[in-house]
Parts: sequence; C-alpha cells; structure tokens
Amino acid sequence: MLIAAVLFLGASALISLRLSPGPMSWVGENGAADNLVVAISRHPSLALGFQNACADLVWLGAIQVAGNRTLSPAEYDRLALLLDTAANFDPRFETIFLLGGLVLGESPAHGRRALALLERGRANHPESWQIHFYLGFTHYFILGQAAEGGRAMADAARLPGSPGYLPGLAARMFSEGRDPETALSFLEIMIRQEKDPSRLAILERRAGEVAVERDLQRLERAVDAYRAANGRAPASLPELVRAGILARVPVAPDGGAYQIDQEGKVSSDRSRNRLKVLVK
Repeated sequence: MLIAAVLFLGASALISLRLSPGPMSWVGENGAADNLVVAISRHPSLALGFQNACADLVWLGAIQVAGNRTLSPAEYDRLALLLDTAANFDPRFETIFLLGGLVLGESPAHGRRALALLERGRANHPESWQIHFYLGFTHYFILGQAAEGGRAMADAARLPGSPGYLPGLAARMFSEGRDPETALSFLEIMIRQEKDPSRLAILERRAGEVAVERDLQRLERAVDAYRAANGRAPASLPELVRAGILARVPVAPDGGAYQIDQEGKVSSDRSRNRLKVLVK
C-alpha cells in the first residue's frame, strides 16, 4: 500500500501541474508522446485502486477548461483529452459524458468528438435516457443530422424514466429537420427539464443562437418578397414594416441588432457565424 500511495501522490502532483495555468499543456492525440496520467488511464489497473480519485482530479481539470466562456481550438482539444482520460479511469461517472459531450459540441470542429464521447457513455450507461437524449441533440444541432437525431431521441423515449414528450420530439425531428422553430421548441423543452447549471447555461446560449437564425431567415424571406414587389432591396429593415411585409423588425435576443447592407443581405451585429445546420 505504501508503494500505491506514493504512486498516487506522484500522479496527483503531476495532474495538478498539468492542469495549472501556464505554458504547459496536455499532449494531444497526435503529439510525440502521451503524458504519464494519460498512459495510466489507458491501463487503469496501474492506478492500483485509485481510479476514482484519479478520475476526480482529471475531471476538476476538465471543469476548469470547460468553464471558460470561449474556448480556442487547442482548448477544445485539451478538453477532449481530459474527458477521455477521466472516462478511462471511471466510465461509471455519467456526468463526464453528459457535460463533456455538450461542451465539445459547441465547437463545430469537435462535433464528432462530442458524438464519440456520448457513444462511449451509451455503451457504459445503456439505460440512461439522458445520454441518448444528448446524442439526439448532438446529431441534430451540431452535425445537422435530423434523422439520426430523431432516432436517438426515439431510443431515449423507450427507456425507463424518460419524459412523455420525447416521442413527439423525435417525430418532429424526423419530419421538420433544419427548421429553426422546431429547433427552438426542442431547446425550450430541454431548458425546462435541465437541472444542472453548467448544461443549462450551454442550452440557453444555444437557444439564443437559434433564435437569431430564426429571425435572420424571416428577414431574408421578407427581403425577397420586397425585392419581388419593388425590383430592389429595401434600404433599411424598417422599410419592410412600412411596406406591410413585416409587422415589426424582430429584436435580437442577445442584445444586438439586425442590419441590412446595400445588396440586401441581412445579418446580426453580434453573431458573425450562421448556424449552418439550420440553413436549408
């Protein structure tokens, strides 16, 4: 036991060093070599009974990274490695898969990593309707795969303890994929049932992005109607209201403002990137 305790303290110190702010970072999948903690996680028996404690330490590092408002691509890579490492040590820790998949999914470039983590979660927690639920979320919102999202949601609906509204959500995802109104109603239901503050914050942020996309699509249709009637684009968005095409110019949910350029292209002054998975 003395040897095990020494090894554990050494691993703890190494993890603390690796997770502390500074230039040192975890070696990625394609790096020259994995660090010691990652290597041990791939053979968790080498942790000599301290697997859960190692998982907790690595998870604290993952929470540190995930708690940032914005993450760089390198930070998403680091987070993915931390989550995989924590899951190696303790695959029974369901929150790793739920929160991890959701945070990774905020980066379109890491959507596949989010999906892979959630698939690991499903393999280890086959009776968890929440993991199937977030698989549906990832397919639908991150990868733009409405049918796959509907299938995952239908799987969640068949599991014990799942909410009664899931079959209806699955049906809407099958039939109304890539529609912002469907996506927004889906998110509003998720927000009402989510109790974890970290996941709730991400869902609320995504709901705001979807609402912006919904408004931009409405404005684009209004501009097309104005152009068809007048042979030109409107000079301003209020002109759409004066022409009777819109009842009002929508208010952006993020506190920004919608605008139109000389060519008639509409945009938000705060959201530079459109949600491509919802653009038909």
